[in-house]
Amino acid sequence: MMEVSVSSIISERSFGVIFAGVSEGRKLRFRAGADVMAGTPAAGEIWRIEGKEKSTAYGNQVEVSAGRRVLSNGSLVSRFLAGHVRGIGPERAERLRAAYGESLGAALSDPANVRQIGEVLCPGRPLLGVELAAAAVRLWKDTSGEARLLAWLDEIGISDLPLARRLYRLASDKAVDQLKANPYALVPLLPWAKLDLLGQRIVGAHGVQRPERDDRRVVGAFDETMKALLASGSTCADPDATLSGVRSLLGSGAVDLDPELLIKAEAAGAVVTTDHGLAPPGAAAMERSVLGHLQRLQRASGGPTSRNIANALRHVAGGDSLHEEQRVAVERILSRPISCLSGGAGVGKTFTCRVICDAWEATGGTLLLCALAGKAALRLSRSTRRLARTLARTLAELGQRERQQDQRDDRFWSEDGPNALASITDRTLVVVDEASMVDLATMHSLLRRMPDGSRLLLVGDEAQLPPVGFGLIFHRLVDDPAISSRLTAVHRQAAATGIPAASAAMRSLGLPELPAYAGRHDGVSILPCTTADLAETVERVVIEIAESIGDTLVVTATHGGPAGVTALNERLQEASYRRSGVAPIRGMLGRFFAAGEPVIYGRNDYRQGLFNGMMGRVAETCPDDGTLTVLFDGETEARLLEREQLLDLQLAYAVTCHKCQGSSAPRIVVPLYGSRILEPSWLYTAVTRAERQIVFVGSVDVLAKALERPRAADRRWIGFSWPA
Repeated sequence: MMEVSVSSIISERSFGVIFAGVSEGRKLRFRAGADVMAGTPAAGEIWRIEGKEKSTAYGNQVEVSAGRRVLSNGSLVSRFLAGHVRGIGPERAERLRAAYGESLGAALSDPANVRQIGEVLCPGRPLLGVELAAAAVRLWKDTSGEARLLAWLDEIGISDLPLARRLYRLASDKAVDQLKANPYALVPLLPWAKLDLLGQRIVGAHGVQRPERDDRRVVGAFDETMKALLASGSTCADPDATLSGVRSLLGSGAVDLDPELLIKAEAAGAVVTTDHGLAPPGAAAMERSVLGHLQRLQRASGGPTSRNIANALRHVAGGDSLHEEQRVAVERILSRPISCLSGGAGVGKTFTCRVICDAWEATGGTLLLCALAGKAALRLSRSTRRLARTLARTLAELGQRERQQDQRDDRFWSEDGPNALASITDRTLVVVDEASMVDLATMHSLLRRMPDGSRLLLVGDEAQLPPVGFGLIFHRLVDDPAISSRLTAVHRQAAATGIPAASAAMRSLGLPELPAYAGRHDGVSILPCTTADLAETVERVVIEIAESIGDTLVVTATHGGPAGVTALNERLQEASYRRSGVAPIRGMLGRFFAAGEPVIYGRNDYRQGLFNGMMGRVAETCPDDGTLTVLFDGETEARLLEREQLLDLQLAYAVTCHKCQGSSAPRIVVPLYGSRILEPSWLYTAVTRAERQIVFVGSVDVLAKALERPRAADRRWIGFSWPA
């Protein structure tokens, strides 16, 4: 640990800072990521730094592992103000030091001194002086509160700086007092074992004789149980299982969980009793709200008549070429306020959706298209020839429009004016693609913004992976024949490939016929191998069946392990370099990229039109400045990615199933190894990504056992039911 006087900021970016400083008379450079610094340093401040010193081309440099600001007095306070308050330069700061000396910090702590401080800062200019003084007092108060929180967390054994910053953002200067009153309020932010140790210590320090029996601890255990429940995807639980989980957290004999304690937990807002069991109050409220909004939309009357729908279909592109079951689905969907369009891969959901959009506009309606992932939204845009947004962007724009309408404030207008923002009227059909992936919270946020008369179409396949977040809505709605249309005839894939038959078998939890692997050809096959040889065998199969670099996509269950995303990407990249002799460039975080390699973007960047899950190939590398260009799938021109954007670019020789959901590839390879993630919906999703060939590598027993497991969606306890 060292105390450092910051002398200058060398480089400051969103992901970290490099600064110069003096410690014990030595001049040093310091390099720190944003996640290890409790704030942003500035010249004139004193910081307490932990880290390792090493020699570099720039001199001795400390790689910072932790850092927090230290409140300073006297001349350091004046330098601190000069560096942080616009308008207080070195000259005015020196006036404060001369006037107050070592008591300057105390003077800044009292808002009653604002006028007096202003007179010292700007003699003869009272208005400016008061403005600068108020800014200085406000800054000192904010910094003091953060420093007090950090010091207290240090005392009780918490050294997690990101946690400290979150706490200060949540509670500001009241954080310490609130945590002293109830340390178990930290349940959402800390692992239970760590929190419980600290919680009992804090509660005991304030006079509680048996902290292990304190009501706050019991309520905290209920909170923790509900947190784990939501993390599993469920929204309610069996009461006996819940009480068993709480007892496990509290320890045997610590407290008797009689009905009175459950009542206390309910009164404290930790749990609520519903018709389906015990539930987190927030999730239960959202499920009730979603049900109410759906019932409200369903009660709406009006809409296009059967004759109007028939006329529209005759005049829109593709209306005459619909398969009979597609035509029936289109007519039903256009005549109902709430609809689901479901079916397996290749049954023409995308084409049917485009016809629905064309016909709805032909009847005088408007559209709002969205999908959970950026990749799916991009695909929906291209297939319907209309703008489709991610759900996150849709909700953000709807909220922005609400504020704009409520406040009539120009600050909330988009760059292109209010009409560029997403909107829903009583004539809008809202289409949500890949709806099986949409969780409860997101669906709730969308439905509450849908006015009476608007309509909802959910498009998806309930046999695929469920939402990453908690809750299930689409999976319940799609079971209602009154609002659901299911497509079954395969259009995208030729029946001769065997892929439709294999996916249908897995959809029904059956083991498909798997011929022995015989190299590159259309169809489904398996290549048995041991777990020890799995990665090497996957590499061999990819090399044999790929027509070009990255032509074949590996879909694997985990990020770690010898057959996980990270290891396979490294192995397949090395194999590609050996065959092609292409020289890669070094990107951020030690990654390498070469021309022709498959990549995937990992963040939504609306300004640049880049979305999480977009896949493509490196078109060209630029070694001189460390940039590269990427031609993303479906685009005609390559995009230039700057060095900072490369932080969000990853190799895509191998991806997880969630990453590729909503897209496809000519040939898919699936490693089979023991993992709790392998279950029927995961396997079905992986199989349906393949257009021509899919090869399983590994043990058929692993595949068979995975198909015997319950689907991920079926393992969830859900409080939402439909019809009510």
